[in-house]
Amino acid sequence: MAMPSHVEVLTQWGHKRQSNFVAVRQYSRIGVLRTWHILVLTAAFAAWHMSPLLAIEGVFNGSFEQDNDRDGTPDGWRTAGRGTIVQRLERVPLPEGGYAARLTCTQFEGGFPDSHAMLCQLNVLSVKRGQWYRLRLRAKAEELVAGSVSVALVNYRNWTPTGLQEVFSPTSQWESFEFYFRATTDLPAEESRFQIYFQSTGTLWLDDVELTPVPGFRPQRLPQLVTTGDKNFLPNSSFELGGFGWGSLGQGRTTWAANLFRLEGELDESQAYHGHRSWKLTVSHDKRSRIYFDYFDPSVTEVRRFLIAHEGWVALEPGNTYEFSAAVKGTRPGVPVVIQIRQDDRTRTWNFQAGSQWQRLTVRFSAEGAYAYGAIGLDASNIDEDTTLWVDAVQFRRVSAPEDSLSYAPARLVESCVVTDQPGNIFTAPDRGLTLRLRAYNADSKAHRLRGKLSIDDYRDRTVHTETVAVDIPPDTCVEKVFDSLLVGKKGFFRITWQPEGEISQVLRAALIEPYREQDSAFGMNHAFPVDFLIPLAHQAGLRWWRDWSCQWRLIQSAPDAPFDFAIPDQQIDRVLALNGEVLMLLPFPATPWAAAADLERIAQEAQSNSYLKERLVIAQKPKNISAFGAYVRAAMTHYRNRLRCIEILNEPLFTSYALPNSYGWNVFDYIDLLRSAYRAAKEVDPDCVVVGGIAAPPESRWVRDFIEAGGLAWCDVMNLHLYPHRGSPDTYEEAFLRCRDMMRQAGFASKPIWVTEIGCYADDDPPLLPFRVGDDAMNRSLRPSEWRASIDLVKFAAVMGAAGVTKIFYHAGTCGSLNENTAGNIFFEYGGCPRKMYAAQAALAQFLSPDLVFQEKETWHPSLQVYRFQSRGREVVILWAKKPMKWQVPALYEAFDLMGNRLAFSELTLDDEPLYLVRKGP
Repeated sequence: MAMPSHVEVLTQWGHKRQSNFVAVRQYSRIGVLRTWHILVLTAAFAAWHMSPLLAIEGVFNGSFEQDNDRDGTPDGWRTAGRGTIVQRLERVPLPEGGYAARLTCTQFEGGFPDSHAMLCQLNVLSVKRGQWYRLRLRAKAEELVAGSVSVALVNYRNWTPTGLQEVFSPTSQWESFEFYFRATTDLPAEESRFQIYFQSTGTLWLDDVELTPVPGFRPQRLPQLVTTGDKNFLPNSSFELGGFGWGSLGQGRTTWAANLFRLEGELDESQAYHGHRSWKLTVSHDKRSRIYFDYFDPSVTEVRRFLIAHEGWVALEPGNTYEFSAAVKGTRPGVPVVIQIRQDDRTRTWNFQAGSQWQRLTVRFSAEGAYAYGAIGLDASNIDEDTTLWVDAVQFRRVSAPEDSLSYAPARLVESCVVTDQPGNIFTAPDRGLTLRLRAYNADSKAHRLRGKLSIDDYRDRTVHTETVAVDIPPDTCVEKVFDSLLVGKKGFFRITWQPEGEISQVLRAALIEPYREQDSAFGMNHAFPVDFLIPLAHQAGLRWWRDWSCQWRLIQSAPDAPFDFAIPDQQIDRVLALNGEVLMLLPFPATPWAAAADLERIAQEAQSNSYLKERLVIAQKPKNISAFGAYVRAAMTHYRNRLRCIEILNEPLFTSYALPNSYGWNVFDYIDLLRSAYRAAKEVDPDCVVVGGIAAPPESRWVRDFIEAGGLAWCDVMNLHLYPHRGSPDTYEEAFLRCRDMMRQAGFASKPIWVTEIGCYADDDPPLLPFRVGDDAMNRSLRPSEWRASIDLVKFAAVMGAAGVTKIFYHAGTCGSLNENTAGNIFFEYGGCPRKMYAAQAALAQFLSPDLVFQEKETWHPSLQVYRFQSRGREVVILWAKKPMKWQVPALYEAFDLMGNRLAFSELTLDDEPLYLVRKGP
């Protein structure tokens, strides 16, 4: 994946840059609070806003009022960009008074580092490493083809970033935008360039640009537990409601992208310290849990250290002491037990031993961070026999005095939750609807009546079911009430809210889909999910293909005369095949250290102390002997001939540092040399195999153009593209994809398919952190303001790209974040495999567009409609949406379906920019 900046930021994916887009949502769950507002980080920040500002030079003339030389350009601002780009910066009056800046671009040339229309300010702003800052501005746009605008602060002496790299999508109306960022380096004013830019023709208006420090600012962790009680902050702390509110941490040789992604262990009703139930963790000698990941140094981790942790963070009060405790019991004396407290990004660990009788373990710690959560579990790393640990009566509380001692107590006497029996709360029988279970436990010595309201909202946050509930609960008893056959016949994403009277609400994500049943599909993921249970859930949504990075030359042939050994990639690839997935085998790097034509002195200077970067830059160079590369491809195809049918040659060559970086002098002919060699070698082994080649860049990239014009299409069966789209409408990419297809046609390859082997489109309505980050700069550029908008854009991109001959789409990426810290990077799943709205939208999309899809034509039914007609599974499928709201009559020969795949009963519809599907009736 490439990072669109003047100089590529070369970091391993485990150290992603922060994104500071602030999300919009109000959300709460039992014992957990989440509240945030549009571009505001809670009322608590107001105190910080009023704090004395640090001494820095702010934006000069950010209101654009000054034009002392009367040249029509606001003082202190200038344009920058490629000489072939025609742009003009003006200071223009506003109808309400005052002035704004207007930047107009009438001619644009893409594909170069300086391909942008930009207004900037040199030698003015300075920032201090580690300090947080707030950027505010107002903007609007007109005919902005790019759809989005970037803003950054860089050191222009060496083009290094400083922490501010954001994207926003202005509309035709004035809007305010606000971002928070933390400076990653000291930047003196005399080396700074503050820049606001876009990469297309169009017009941008700006006003009230302001950059200020925010002393004392700390990011918010979400969700946050209610901490008003003195006895215990943790809901369901003795597991009487099962595993609700808990997750797992698996520790060993894991990577940033590979974590346990659900609660492990099981409820045990035969053992209890408090109440009637406990949580049981077992590490089996014969059956080991494993976590996989296929990037750079592929890993297979046997998890023998299982911890359970509560969902949600405790907001700490500085200077206070806190206590985390639990009752534990082992199968025998000396069972190793671990307690961990994570405060912000720091983790502290305590080691204990459990015996065969219940005992309480307690740790105390001082508040050193803003937020914390606790975990406890079993460490069987050095045990070679089956080992079990029971955990019960977990307590997290504030300590009022050193001598303060308090026995265990639950957070509330009466607790309740709504759960399902389905993995990830994903239901696959729409004709049977949803089945929910309301569980309630009464820890009191007297009976209670639980009252509350159960409601369900659909993907557009419309309430589709509501009912009042009353349940009698005897003393010291857990009861369960079943709600069956809810929303029978409906499909899509649903947010289920249980609101007990006088208590915090609980929200449950769920999906009701028609499962995808074919082996092949038009959709997949870049990287397979590290944990097995997610892969079948992805298959049900039509995500059947997995782009695997593990078959690297350096991993399978250690020396020129060494035999090829596929033990490492076999672990990754065979696992996915055993789970019934399809694998696209990527050969990501062109060399191995002994074969690379590498300038080691230059690489060492560039990499400095970054050993990962140094190793990657070496194998990114062209091999000294092309025939040796062909032998590598031949060996890989021979080994996997009976298991795989598709192979992709190099990841993002030339324009990144991954493969044949142009900055080292390699060009498109060097890539074609390797592609030709790979194509011939692969076809010698299997004439029917599919060879995927190309630059894997956006369709408008000059490298894609050069590849096509240089004859590269003769040496691949499929051309690849990558896209990390801006936050604007997918419609704006249509022209670039069609131009790319026209270039292919002019080169004599009109029918050659395109696969988009990486695309990002991210959103999270319940983010784990504010300011929110999703990944590196390219991923953050692709962040949407809501899951509904991301769902819309997934379908629009499928239509726009399908119209240009794209027949497969791989989303980036199959990763799993940690409990309480998972980001939106995997697109479709929250922790536990719970669906995002995009999951249900993708499930519907896969039902309409099959791998045999063929684009027919773009219809002109109405000037305000976008209408794409496909042939799929022998039927005509139309995807359409309106550029502006309108009434519309469904043609008589078609049936209409909404974004989630529900049949629409009315013939007259009100269309907006949410896509609909039409399927032609009859043969």
